[in-house]
This record gives sequence, structure tokens and C-alpha cells, in this order.
Amino acid sequence: MSQESFIYSFVARGTMILAEYTEFTGNFPAIATQCLQKLPSSNDKFTYNCDHHTFNFLVEDGY
Repeated sequence: MSQESFIYSFVARGTMILAEYTEFTGNFPAIATQCLQKLPSSNDKFTYNCDHHTFNFLVEDGY
């Protein structure tokens, strides 16, 4: 069994990414931006799957 890595992290306000971090190359910022545009503004947790990666979002007070 392979160990899963934490690949990409960011903080956004609305659809604007304010800070991000990754040690890997890839299109993570582009995918994150696309997902942000689809998220409802309500406070909640969301998960999207794209390009064999799982993106987890926690929306709280617009962040």
C-alpha cells in the first residue's frame, strides 16, 4: 500500500487565492480556481475529484 501525500494547500477569499503551498509540480492552482468558482458560499465541507486527485474544501465565513 502506498502512502498518500498532502500535495497542495491554499487559503482563498471568495474565488481569490490568497496564499498557497506545494512541493510538487502540477496544475493544482488551476484546478483549485475552477473548483472555487463552483462552490456555494454557505459554510460547509466539500470534496471534488479531478485528475485522480481529491480536493477537500472547508468554507467558513467566505474563506
